[in-house]
Amino acid sequence: MRRLLALILLCCLAVTGGLAEERTKYITQYTNGSRDEKRIAVTVDDWFEPEMLGEFLDVADEYGCKLTLYPIGINVLERDGAVWQRAIDEGHEIGNHSNTHKNLDKASRDSIIAQLNNMEKRLEKALGHPYVMNTVRYPYGAGRHRGTRSAFAKAIYDAGYEHAVLWDVDSTDPKDILRDTQNGSIILLHGRKKDLRALKTILPELQARGYEMVTVSQLLGISPPADDQP
Repeated sequence: MRRLLALILLCCLAVTGGLAEERTKYITQYTNGSRDEKRIAVTVDDWFEPEMLGEFLDVADEYGCKLTLYPIGINVLERDGAVWQRAIDEGHEIGNHSNTHKNLDKASRDSIIAQLNNMEKRLEKALGHPYVMNTVRYPYGAGRHRGTRSAFAKAIYDAGYEHAVLWDVDSTDPKDILRDTQNGSIILLHGRKKDLRALKTILPELQARGYEMVTVSQLLGISPPADDQP
């Protein structure tokens, strides 16, 4: 009887332990998509020069590239609402890169949530309607080594995000980008002049190599953002 009770107890611990482990995996982090498919994602961060967004969209359209944009909230201004909406309407998507580019790895839970929520509010104000982002990118990539089961990850999850997008190609040198890009790559650029020049150089070559240039949602096979237009 004691042995039977012990076996039952062990089974219960195994089951509850498994459930607890599953619950503590708060988020998923991605550095790339499938290496088996000839698809890549070009992502563009920060946008301290938001007036350049239209030029980025023009180049992307010319080469059939769908961008994923990670602006920080303070750079998403009401005056630029129309061009951010243009990006969405043309099939690009927007993710959360925090409100002020604060190092979230060194922030409290409440500060992390406020940074992400305040960025959402600024984007909604600029667009004039809700846009539910589905991915987050940590400023500086800070926090990536904390893993997916940490208090940091839980704060990201509590702010409403389950998918954190990193990258595997980070350069403004077109030769380096083209050398390092492979199936499933996530390319990191920034919304500024030298990165626009790099984009103009790499897109025709990436197109010639047969890459499909998609959003991170398409690359990773996750549900896209929700654009709740009136």
